[in-house]
Amino acid sequence: MERFTEQLNQVTEYIKSMMNDHQGVGVSVSIVKNDDIIYSEGFGYSQIQPMRRGMDSETRMSIQSISKNFVALSIMQLVESDLISLDDPVVKYLPYFRTKDKEQSDTITIKHLLSHTAGFPSDLGIANMIAPNIREIFSDTPTEFQEALDEYNLTEEEIDRVESREDVTKWFEKVELEYPVGTGWNYCTDSYVILADLIEKVTDESWEQYLQEEILEPLNMDRTTSDSIVVQNDKNSARYYLGEDKEETPFPINSISAPIGYLYSTANDLGNYLIFHLNKKSNLLSSRSIEVMQAPVHLVSKEWQFHSEERSYGLAWFTDTYRGFRIVEHGGGQLAVRSLMTMVPDFGLGIVVLLNFDGTLHHEICDKIIDVFIDSKS
Repeated sequence: MERFTEQLNQVTEYIKSMMNDHQGVGVSVSIVKNDDIIYSEGFGYSQIQPMRRGMDSETRMSIQSISKNFVALSIMQLVESDLISLDDPVVKYLPYFRTKDKEQSDTITIKHLLSHTAGFPSDLGIANMIAPNIREIFSDTPTEFQEALDEYNLTEEEIDRVESREDVTKWFEKVELEYPVGTGWNYCTDSYVILADLIEKVTDESWEQYLQEEILEPLNMDRTTSDSIVVQNDKNSARYYLGEDKEETPFPINSISAPIGYLYSTANDLGNYLIFHLNKKSNLLSSRSIEVMQAPVHLVSKEWQFHSEERSYGLAWFTDTYRGFRIVEHGGGQLAVRSLMTMVPDFGLGIVVLLNFDGTLHHEICDKIIDVFIDSKS
């Protein structure tokens, strides 16, 4: 877009300067303005070995917890189809769902799961610990894997028994709630496996199939997938590098827990996804339901505050203020994966930043882009 040339040049120069300290790894960025992707660039490298491959805006990358947003959208579509209600108790659809206090957990609703207000602790670990390469992830020392199990109060036999999303839901019977249902907030990533289990029971198809047919295909997100094999075999896909030594980390794989953070996408695909959420004009979901997703439900805990003390969580969206403007966003991260998608509705602005290394550069780049557009208006 010619009228944004000056702003976008500033963005490019900033990212190039920041990447001087991150040689050998990469960043993929897209910027949306109203109905269009106005910026679509990659910097650095998606892979180092066996040969260097350049990063671009079509590089397939792990998006980690941004995946949760696709679960929430799936749920809202079922609400609009009158198949479920946000205020329905989970046990209405999953009668085997319970925690240690069945009386309490029988009152947990779909909305409680979506908004992380169900009362669950934040460090359950079950969804991530069932990754097929979990022993490789925790292999730096002979005891690291056992230490991880101990931290989450899990056993090796326990995680090996999990073969389905239903198994994860049933596992929650050992969970003790940390606060009365609906009265607090804890980011419990594991709860989104329960939501996918619910979607599958209601639709009688896998969440992946539902996602493909009802969301990805209508939005032309043809490089977004849950299939880790397809992604690993794609030459234009990222590998992930930890620390100054750029040590390659195990590839993020976890098919059962795909809803919590194991989808793969590109900066361009997520840019199209933000256009949908920004403009609220689509047959996929009504503008009213999109607003419900973006409306704050509960303030987040202090360790999750970034820009302000007003930071809240809705239905798979964080809401906050930055320099006086409302922002709506969700990010993700694990080992050397970093992802962030942010909207500034007042400017019709959407930002996607994906990294294949650890650190906070995704937030710094996003803040810089917002600054550039705010300052150009003053």
